[in-house]
Amino acid sequence: MTDNDSRRLTRRRALKGLGSIAGATALAGCSTDSIPGASSGRHLRYAQVLPPVSLDPVELDDPWSAQAASAAFQGLYAYDAELNLVPVLADGAPTKRDETTYEVSVADDATFHDGSAVRAADVAYSFEAPVREDTPNRWAVEMVADATAVDETTVEFDLRYPYPAFEHSLTRPIVPEHVREADREAFGTDTVVGSGPYECTEFTEGASAVFEVRDDVWGPADPAVERVTFIGNHAGLARTMSLKTGQNDIVERVQPKLWEATAAMPHANVVSTESFNYHFVGFNTSAGPMASPKAREAVDYLFSMDDLVRHVVEPAGRRQHSPVPNRVAKAWDMPLEAWKDVPHGANETKAKRLLHAELERMGIDNWTPNVAVPKHDLLRQKIGTKLVNKLRDIGFRRARTTSYHWREYRDKVATGDSETYAMFVGSWSGFADPDTFLYPLFHENMEGLTNGTFYGDEAVMEHISKARATADRQERQTHYEQAITTLLEDRVHLPAFTLDNSFGVKQRVDGFEPHPLAAQNPRLVSGEGVLGLTD
Repeated sequence: MTDNDSRRLTRRRALKGLGSIAGATALAGCSTDSIPGASSGRHLRYAQVLPPVSLDPVELDDPWSAQAASAAFQGLYAYDAELNLVPVLADGAPTKRDETTYEVSVADDATFHDGSAVRAADVAYSFEAPVREDTPNRWAVEMVADATAVDETTVEFDLRYPYPAFEHSLTRPIVPEHVREADREAFGTDTVVGSGPYECTEFTEGASAVFEVRDDVWGPADPAVERVTFIGNHAGLARTMSLKTGQNDIVERVQPKLWEATAAMPHANVVSTESFNYHFVGFNTSAGPMASPKAREAVDYLFSMDDLVRHVVEPAGRRQHSPVPNRVAKAWDMPLEAWKDVPHGANETKAKRLLHAELERMGIDNWTPNVAVPKHDLLRQKIGTKLVNKLRDIGFRRARTTSYHWREYRDKVATGDSETYAMFVGSWSGFADPDTFLYPLFHENMEGLTNGTFYGDEAVMEHISKARATADRQERQTHYEQAITTLLEDRVHLPAFTLDNSFGVKQRVDGFEPHPLAAQNPRLVSGEGVLGLTD
């Protein structure tokens, strides 16, 4: 699909197209038209850094698509503000039979948008499909050996090993098997059927998604917002100005230099919370110069990440010194102070000497390093540009950055092709468990999906695998610390910073509290209340 392509589906066409599946009510569609005008009445407009590219939970691998999808899809459980599990589709808390067996009852009144009941078979399907289809979010359910519908409202999960973070996996959205299997390619774009309080009425891939309250909302809370639009707006200044003009009600990621100006706007304020976000420079270690630890160390000498974070990120985030956010490392009593001593300070002389000597040793002439970055993510582009400028300063005049739209970026940095990318500027959103960072970003099982480093140290792989498969927290901590120390010393990543989940919010928005998990925002309906609008 090209940048100008879009898929269009009106509500009438959706009704007609799904009628043969289950007398379905309609779902979603797309339009190439922009959505002009200011927010008014009970219509909420939510501006994202990057737009949604799909609403299919089986394939989602970015927080912006997940934010939009959360309006239409629900999990067995959701998180409250303190990261406690709250039943949604589940009828009560999960039952843990033993270290590898969980049982969950599904609420018997839960229904999908097409009127069909949410059943245990749909839950089992939603957990098995990512592995069967080898999608980027398979890492979150790989530990499930079998998901079995015991009866219509009871699902049993048998794990391959005692995975301590499994309750995190129980929050993944549930999809209707009969609808998705009817046309997988259309699901999440042309067809969007979930159990959530909103139905998707318009979807433009890579641009926007519009939702309206469904007629037959089930559950204890009725939405207060009748219509919500998720729309991409990559320019930080434009996002902030859209609050002033009234075009948007909530804008995410307030740029550091605009923090005070946004907070000073009449009828708006800035709210933020510490997140589980991680930004980094990743190396393609599969081949070429970046397969050498010495060459990667040379790159570490190019500039001071401390200075970059101080001038470009703060106060919207903070320096991070490991592949897990500082809040996670502290909660697990990891040696943060020791890890802070691993990065080098800026020393172009050393960088030049080390890198040229290593390329000469490897017999590589005329190296043309490419740094891959996602298009329209200006913060990551700044880091990529900084890298390239410094590489040019030490003699690599053909160094360049290449920007790709999200899906292409994801595909490119999963190839392991050293000609396509030597380095990439990445980001990841995980959870309070270190596994949600280390396994998807570094384990060999995730190469070609979420791991673009192709780093093959057997000891590191073993540490990550063993930590994932034991319930002993102290044992897990030891494995994580050893794996992270090696990853840092070998410069597989250069950790950069954690961004807070920050938002500019119009005062007419009532009940918005930023959630530490990026994909959970804006929480239109939650166990703690509903988001509303005042005139």
